[in-house]
Amino acid sequence: MSDPLPLRVILAGHSIDTSLLEQLKQAAYSDGDPPPLESITPETLSAAYARISRNPAEIPELRAAAREEVEKARKSNENIIFGLGHASVAEHACFNFDVVGISRLAVEQVEYHRLASFTEKSQRYIKLDGDIVIPPEIEEAGMTQTFRNLIQRQNSVYFELYPKLVDYFELILREEGEEKPKRAAKSRAAEDARYVVSLATQAQFGMTINARTLEVMARRTLAHPLAEVRAFGSQLREAVTGLAPSLVKYVDATQYERHRHRQTRWWAAGAVPEGSEPDVQLVDYDEDAEQKVIAALLARMKGDSYTGAMNRVREMNREKRERLVKEALLANAPWDPAPREFEIAHFTYEITLSAAAFGQLKRHRMASLLTGPYDPALGWTMPESVNEVGGAPLFDAVMETSAEFARELAHRTPAAAPYALTNAHRRRVMFHASARELQHLSRLREDLHAQWDIRIIAKEMIRLARQQAPLLLLLAGGKHEFDRLINRLQE
Repeated sequence: MSDPLPLRVILAGHSIDTSLLEQLKQAAYSDGDPPPLESITPETLSAAYARISRNPAEIPELRAAAREEVEKARKSNENIIFGLGHASVAEHACFNFDVVGISRLAVEQVEYHRLASFTEKSQRYIKLDGDIVIPPEIEEAGMTQTFRNLIQRQNSVYFELYPKLVDYFELILREEGEEKPKRAAKSRAAEDARYVVSLATQAQFGMTINARTLEVMARRTLAHPLAEVRAFGSQLREAVTGLAPSLVKYVDATQYERHRHRQTRWWAAGAVPEGSEPDVQLVDYDEDAEQKVIAALLARMKGDSYTGAMNRVREMNREKRERLVKEALLANAPWDPAPREFEIAHFTYEITLSAAAFGQLKRHRMASLLTGPYDPALGWTMPESVNEVGGAPLFDAVMETSAEFARELAHRTPAAAPYALTNAHRRRVMFHASARELQHLSRLREDLHAQWDIRIIAKEMIRLARQQAPLLLLLAGGKHEFDRLINRLQE
């Protein structure tokens, strides 16, 4: 008998008109009448806002009318969203979900959707006590027990490395004067030991998503080749069925999504070309990035046309261009973004990184992130601390064993092969971002508190971008560097 998937997608909440909330409170704590059950839906808000452009009444009146005539509001939504095609109206309705018992690998497919918000449990707090996903594909291949044995071996290496890493980091932190070295050492040890943990390990996250994106997510996941991801799409659809039928309607897998998935290579079969390539490569960029951004700044500051501003910028010397950029950045605090004009300049990278680092990079959803398959031929990322405590042979051995199992599994079910891999195994990605997003990435990922793997990658990304457009990266740097950077601008 196959093991049921531990996945659960639970509707935790959704947007609701505050007037309805007041009625519910009054009904609970006084003799007031509760609102009709069918009116407790996010559809009334969407219907009210959809009528703003065509109805002279004030918005509170429109909301009241929608609450009183829910069926009429639903018909209005269906006509406007699905009839006239104004799908943005569905974005006014938001839903909150608890997602538990999902594998680390499947999380990547869900969080592919950038117009949603995710807060994920850190793997520093995993227990590794049976908390894994046994994919149906592995059961159908008759490899369940072999897979369980692999997971047990991966986890045993984790538990062997962890206490050694705690002692290693505690010694370092005591020398650095850390107030609670043992506590901090446990956190850092767990951070590095998790590199041997399988991508089949269970995760959990909270998700906030609007109705329009929910439809897209359901369609895409229901068409996915992995049974676990399809199960997510099915549970997501079921969680909102009947709750907002006028907003979430087209949630079946489409030919378009199936075609995209069929065109996707889920497992890399080729060998890595001879000769090593850098983990971070800047493969494309705007050669006139600085001029474009400065012209846009000048157009805003002076009211010029962009064409006229660009002509002026071309005649400026370096000193004057730098002065304009500094003027635009001087009011920034550590949490402030670069001006929106910085979005005009773009940089494209090819990055080879571990699954652990990818888990950080994928959170930068204002960039375009295109992923290649996990590929054991690209090797794995081993934390320096593991080598320092003498764990390299053990680490390398379990990495190779995991890769061997994944290769065998790939002959039968390519999409499921990465379940056997670990947080240390690597893939290639394309990362396309504006100068504005690069500054944001730098502030978070170059900071001293950032995880070391993504910090190394972020530093190299910024170094390469600075070589081409140094003025646009004047304030790039971790939060811990901000005071120095802003002071340098004021000199």
